Amino acid sequence: MLKAIKLFLGLLLVSIILISSVLFSGIKINSLSFGNVSLSQFYIKIDKKLIVDIEKISIKSKKSSVTSSYDDLKKNIELFPTILKIFQKIDIRKLEIDGNEFTIALNEEALYLDNKFVNISSKLEFNSSQVIFDIYSLYLKDVELMLSGKAKIDYYKEKLDLLGKYNYKDLNGDITLDMTKDLANFYLNSNEFESLSFLKKFFRLDSIAEAWMYDNVKGKLQLKEFYGSFDLEKNKIIEKSLSGNAVIKNAKIKFNKNAKQISTTQIDVSFKNDKLILDLIEPVYEKIKIDGSYVHIHNLTSERNGLVEVNIKASKAKLDNRILNILKNYNINLPLVQKTGFTNASVNLKIPYAAKKKMDTRGKFILGKSNIDLNGFLFSTNKATVILDNSKVKVVNADIKHKNMIQADLNFTIDTNTSSAKGNAYIKSFLIEDSGDKIVNITKVKTPLFFSYKNDVEIKLDAINTDIKIADLIYVDIKKLSSIYKYSKLLQDINIKNGVLALKIKDENDISFTSSISNLDFPLQRNNKKINSLQVKGLIKKDYVKVDTLDEKIKVEIKNKNIFISLIDTDIVIDTKSSSNKELPILNINAKNAKFKLDNDIYNIVSAKAKISPFLISFSASVKDLDIPIQKEGKKVSSLDIKGTYANNIASIETLDKKIKLKATGSKKLDIDLKNYDVLVNTKNEDESKIRDLNIEGENSTIIVNEKFKFLADKFSLRLRDNNKYFHLNHKKTDFTFKESKDKKIDIFASDISDTFINTIFDKKILSGNDMQFLANGTPESIKGKMILKDVKIEDLAILNNLLLFINTSPALINPLLAIPSVVGMATNGGFNLTGYKLIDGLLEFDYHQDKKILDINRVSTVGNGIDFDGKGKIDLNTEKIDSEINLIFLKDYSKVVGAIPIVNYVLLGKDNRVETKVNIFGALNNPKISTNLTKDAFSVPVNIAKRVLTSPVEFVNFLKALGKDTKEEKK
Repeated sequence: MLKAIKLFLGLLLVSIILISSVLFSGIKINSLSFGNVSLSQFYIKIDKKLIVDIEKISIKSKKSSVTSSYDDLKKNIELFPTILKIFQKIDIRKLEIDGNEFTIALNEEALYLDNKFVNISSKLEFNSSQVIFDIYSLYLKDVELMLSGKAKIDYYKEKLDLLGKYNYKDLNGDITLDMTKDLANFYLNSNEFESLSFLKKFFRLDSIAEAWMYDNVKGKLQLKEFYGSFDLEKNKIIEKSLSGNAVIKNAKIKFNKNAKQISTTQIDVSFKNDKLILDLIEPVYEKIKIDGSYVHIHNLTSERNGLVEVNIKASKAKLDNRILNILKNYNINLPLVQKTGFTNASVNLKIPYAAKKKMDTRGKFILGKSNIDLNGFLFSTNKATVILDNSKVKVVNADIKHKNMIQADLNFTIDTNTSSAKGNAYIKSFLIEDSGDKIVNITKVKTPLFFSYKNDVEIKLDAINTDIKIADLIYVDIKKLSSIYKYSKLLQDINIKNGVLALKIKDENDISFTSSISNLDFPLQRNNKKINSLQVKGLIKKDYVKVDTLDEKIKVEIKNKNIFISLIDTDIVIDTKSSSNKELPILNINAKNAKFKLDNDIYNIVSAKAKISPFLISFSASVKDLDIPIQKEGKKVSSLDIKGTYANNIASIETLDKKIKLKATGSKKLDIDLKNYDVLVNTKNEDESKIRDLNIEGENSTIIVNEKFKFLADKFSLRLRDNNKYFHLNHKKTDFTFKESKDKKIDIFASDISDTFINTIFDKKILSGNDMQFLANGTPESIKGKMILKDVKIEDLAILNNLLLFINTSPALINPLLAIPSVVGMATNGGFNLTGYKLIDGLLEFDYHQDKKILDINRVSTVGNGIDFDGKGKIDLNTEKIDSEINLIFLKDYSKVVGAIPIVNYVLLGKDNRVETKVNIFGALNNPKISTNLTKDAFSVPVNIAKRVLTSPVEFVNFLKALGKDTKEEKK
């Protein structure tokens, strides 16, 4: 375009010279064409300077290099000094140059120019070297910018100064411009306007910077001052020269396009050294005052080093979703939400233009008394400091409390990339309770801390081997019960030290759990093995605790601190010597199909109820399969309904009918009372009893020895000590006493022994009559004694039966005439016969040797009707065999007949006035054999009689002397 104008002016100048002679009068040409130029209605005249009036000029040339109003204005200003030196007046109504159409009116007082890019109307003043434009309007059409004011052009200095006003859409203000050939410096201010977005046409930045320049801030913007320089050679702004200040009133600002707006009364804007500063005055973000917040854009125009710094401050605000959402817009996810309370917050974000560079995030949140939600985990705090360091969030000196469950001081660091944290905790209190009863109460414990909140909040407390998960419920997994045993009254009460426990906590009044417990020290057994581990489940509601084993054979309920245990197929074992019993809690036990083991005693339980405490055990039970030495009505007792207590090392048991009472003091003393029960004694049992003090009182009882011998007792007493023994029995008039002193002296006495008592012992009718005595003494190794009988009839005894049978048959073979009166005499006087033997007096003296188990019968002497016995023998109790020698004295009726005739008595009966013979009894006690010399003695009777006939006179004289002596004595 410049070349076209120069060509045009050159032609115009040549024409003027050629026709200068006629110019003073004026030249008018209707049309003219030469080269690429054509004119119509051309008029030219010269006065002081040239005056040109042209209707239309068309110039065809190479395309103009002018592409904007700024270029056009620049080129025109460059020509003004030259044109104004030559022309006095130019009036071109239509100038066409390659599509750019001009209207030009120029004289010494005014300038009007209108073309495609520029419209200018100005008054002119001329000095020797200057032109002063009083610009009415200068409109740059492509940018829609209107200027007005005064401009001064210095021809020689080639400098233009402009002082005026500008108007761009709704933006207007003052502008100052000083421009040389190479550089244009400008200053401007403005009235209030809405947005800087119009600068996008002229001033392109990084997208992040442009978002802050044009999109993130809305409000009434007013430039206070703005300075800058423009390089006219390079045709661009000199960025380092830009500086300025502005205010935005009643502004709305977004820290991120996705964030909600911040309202401020004003934003103070400053720009210098390529740094844009936005200071927020009285900013409010969703009713949160964030005074002190600002935005700084460093290296505004540098795509490589550009950086947006956002600083957010909030005093007495909540760290809730309103603030957290700002951080989320920058992919910063703090897991903490403050529900109540206030926080002093400061967050600084540095966001680089370059995508390869990482954003730098720093922040500090000082929390006062608050309620916090940690991804669903609700807790309160009196104080806490949260420090944001990019993806790390440090929580320092957090005094937290969750309901009445957890109170602790925490220091930990959260990694927002992994949604996890680690640090340490000082647990002031970790409490799980039901209505005030502390199940777990951990206090004053330091522990490493780890938790994750990616899905649910999961907390690990290594020092107490505990994991906590917070989701719909609170899940507490205690991996080692030993870690919390000393902190749990419940575990101490039920003596559980080892295992694992998993709790599901809805609230403090609704807790369920499962547990695997081991190394138990409960008084429980199954299949004769101690139960040392259990799998259980249960629940805790207020003051109620329920625990069941998975097989439901053990159930535990705790109500108001009382523990109730239900047992099926599970045995209760009480070792009275064990010190662990003192550690037992108060247990109320209901058992079925179980065994109750008290020391060495075992009771098979159909059903039972027991209350066990460290100092008292009480119980009632229906027991079966008993193996105790008592029987009733001929049947061994195998089941009983009993009740009892154990306290202070004393066990007391009695049947519900109170017929059996037992009291055991430790393992050494036992007291038993029996009524209407028979006692079984096994003398063959060689097991040594551990009881050193045994006392048995019996009433209406039978003592059965070795299942064979029965001793009736209306009452009996038995006392066994280490240093003495005592047994006393009464049955009707029968009185039996056994004593063993501490020096091992034994005394046995029995009086008025009845036939019923004796016959019952052997379970057969052995004798009749009730006048029998028994005396013995000695030591356990050797006992000597005797038995005295009077007016007793022996009814059934194998030895006697065999002997009497032999005696009754032998005399008839030898002397039937002698036998007849004897047999008649025994029959008529109630002597003996095959069904018994009437004993008038009897004496049995014996010596018993315990080591050999030999019973020596030193003497057996009886006086009966018809026959007497006198002899001795031996019984081997090992083999139950007898070996004895007995003298039989019989034919006593003859002595009655002849006894009154002295010589006849002597001749027939001999000096001893009797007939006797010896009998050997030997063999088994139950059927002994008998051998005798009875036949030999019978054949020798006549010879003896003859001898006595020869000697009878002497005997007769002696008889008379004795008779005379007796007569004298009688007279005296």
